[in-house]
Amino acid sequence: MKIDELMPAYDVRTRHRVQVRASPEEVWSALVCTDFSDSFLVRILMSVRSGRMVQRQGSKPIRERLAGTGFLELAEVPGQEVVLGIAGRFWRPDGGRCFDVDAGEFPGFHRAGYAKAVWNFALLPNPGGCQLSTETRVQCFGRAALVSFRAYWTVVKPFSGLIRRAILQQVKRAAESGRTRAASP
Repeated sequence: MKIDELMPAYDVRTRHRVQVRASPEEVWSALVCTDFSDSFLVRILMSVRSGRMVQRQGSKPIRERLAGTGFLELAEVPGQEVVLGIAGRFWRPDGGRCFDVDAGEFPGFHRAGYAKAVWNFALLPNPGGCQLSTETRVQCFGRAALVSFRAYWTVVKPFSGLIRRAILQQVKRAAESGRTRAASP
């Protein structure tokens, strides 16, 4: 998987998954077309985190939805996996996001006092449809960054899990209901 190539070593990892009764093509289409901020829970939690009200984005391609957030699309294997990344000092109130890092520089990013995170969505076909999973990995650079991140993560982890599970359920509902549209290029 691409997430393994992009971050084989990490300090923190979380995983969530859901079984979806739809074809991998329908699930993929739902994943790439779904506006995660359509979920009230996701919108509220992301608004609290960012300090500003998160607005719905519509069904724009993922790259367009990520613009200005600090998140980057790092890799995509159509129909199988998409990997996003972000670097910063997440424990700061503003998230300390590094807007000066691009997708090509991300794998080599290792600034002391910072951390980087990768977040994927992956599909695994099975007889009942497919499993949709998400995994987040965080790597910290330096003892101070690790201590700061772990303190931050103690508070944020339950809410981060809520966001990820809400997104998985939102994609599941869209795929199983047939409300998917053709995947954007």
